[in-house]
Amino acid sequence: MMKRLLIIGVVLMQALAMTAQLVGNPTVDYNVDEVGTDFITITFTPNADAAGYAICLFDAGTAEQQFAMFGAWMGFQTMGDMIKGWGITYNEEAQYTWRNQSPGKDYEIYVQCWDVNGTDADMIIIPVTTQKLGGEGLAEMTIEIGEFGGSEETGYYQWVTYTPNENVSLHRDIIITKAAYESEEWGEENLLNYVKQDNPYNPYWDQYGVDEAQWNAEPNTWYIAFSIAKNALDEWGPLASYDFVTPSISTSVNELSATRANFRFDGNQINAKGAKAGGELSIYDISGRLMTATRASASGEAVLDLSGLTPGIYIITDGVTTFKFIK
Repeated sequence: MMKRLLIIGVVLMQALAMTAQLVGNPTVDYNVDEVGTDFITITFTPNADAAGYAICLFDAGTAEQQFAMFGAWMGFQTMGDMIKGWGITYNEEAQYTWRNQSPGKDYEIYVQCWDVNGTDADMIIIPVTTQKLGGEGLAEMTIEIGEFGGSEETGYYQWVTYTPNENVSLHRDIIITKAAYESEEWGEENLLNYVKQDNPYNPYWDQYGVDEAQWNAEPNTWYIAFSIAKNALDEWGPLASYDFVTPSISTSVNELSATRANFRFDGNQINAKGAKAGGELSIYDISGRLMTATRASASGEAVLDLSGLTPGIYIITDGVTTFKFIK
């Protein structure tokens, strides 16, 4: 017991010594200049004791999770190390704008400053919420079926366009085979529960504005496209649907562009062609979890095994082309 107390005492003295090394009272004042539906502009002003500072934006509540996930792997001993490693660094007053953010979403900007000796001061966390889209009326969606394309070699795809009305704040869009929808596994109630469930780690789940989606689809098959939206009051509108049948394979269709990766769904696997040589191809579930990944060969080809995936909606990407499919 004496030895443990001695060790704890040494650690505490070391921590106090590090705190005592802080020169002056380095801090950063800030002003949230403007917040739109997809951007945040803030001016940062360090005081005379701050030798420098770093800023980094996170989805609200995710910074600690990311530190726990990546900190040790990337050599970050403290949260301050991660902010300095990932963020933007200044040593004087600066204005910065984060763009391409999601409307109506909570964010946190972490600000880490330090003194002339490089000792970190207390972390500053700035909460900001982007403005919502839409109005307070009924949020309604319109669905339009577009081009069906591809080939037996590259796989087939169906373009579907989901268009919101002026009241829509965000919407969620899928397609499903008519046979699957009419089975006991799905149905309207289960479908509504599925699309209304939040998935904050999936960047493709919430859509804003017009969504032109390319879906994996088989020829001569009946599908139903669905969409549902919220208004600015977070009230769900009606479920929109559109029944359609894809053309038979005898119908002339366009080939996918040879400059982008092509994904062909074939039973329990996806065959990829046209990917970057040695590039990574990843499959995520609708909650944003990485399910499987592989690297393309020197010829840009790869096979991803889907046998271990449960039925549902998934996303495959090579970092350039993103493709949704239903298993």
